[in-house]
Amino acid sequence: MRRTLFIFAALAAAVALFAVQLAPASLADARIAAATKGAVRLIDAEGTLWNARAVLAAGATRVPLAWRIDAWPLVRGAVHLSLVRDDGDSSAMPKADIALSRGAVELRDVEATIPAAFIATAAGSSAALAGGEVAINAVFVEWAPPANRGDARLRWLRASLTPPGSAEATALGDITAELRAAPDRLSGPVSNAGGDLAVQGTLALGVQSGVEISLVLTPRNPDDRNLAQALSLIGAREADGWRVEWRFPLR
Repeated sequence: MRRTLFIFAALAAAVALFAVQLAPASLADARIAAATKGAVRLIDAEGTLWNARAVLAAGATRVPLAWRIDAWPLVRGAVHLSLVRDDGDSSAMPKADIALSRGAVELRDVEATIPAAFIATAAGSSAALAGGEVAINAVFVEWAPPANRGDARLRWLRASLTPPGSAEATALGDITAELRAAPDRLSGPVSNAGGDLAVQGTLALGVQSGVEISLVLTPRNPDDRNLAQALSLIGAREADGWRVEWRFPLR
């Protein structure tokens, strides 16, 4: 009897996987929209949930992507998702191997360049405020608190910010964050090269605290009164610069 039940359970799982395998990739749009409160949508989807290409849209910005999902890890309650680059213009497409299981996320061979405006819109900010592109690179990162491992490098290239109500952007040069895993967080120093401001500080992603950014912004031209006034509205004076801090929940 037990063997018969096992055979029927295996058959039911196989039928379910086959049925889901025929599901169109466009079904993922509803989950993405719900997770981002409508800030990000999946459009122009082609293929099935298991093997597809589509475009992520946040405001006016677009990120093309293609993915493959291995079916059988789902039987064990795990997900193995590969973001792949197809034969077209692959330079704008993220690349990564992602494994999700209970209490852990594992990232391998991550290479992605995403418009800063896309990230700003997805986070609920105005897309017009952020310029440039964010490059993300990681050979291996495992998010499994309290046993995180790995490191990652974030670079905001040709970074710029336009203060609310202003028509002039502030150039920030190239900003780099080198993140290393600790038991309950990823954190590391932040610095920049070039731009109207010198940037020094830290970035941390914590289980309980979420995203924490603490920076000291120092005008490279101490006589730029307009920039100093703008900084005084968002930060507290510290030496020759202004300290600004932001915190965002991870969920």
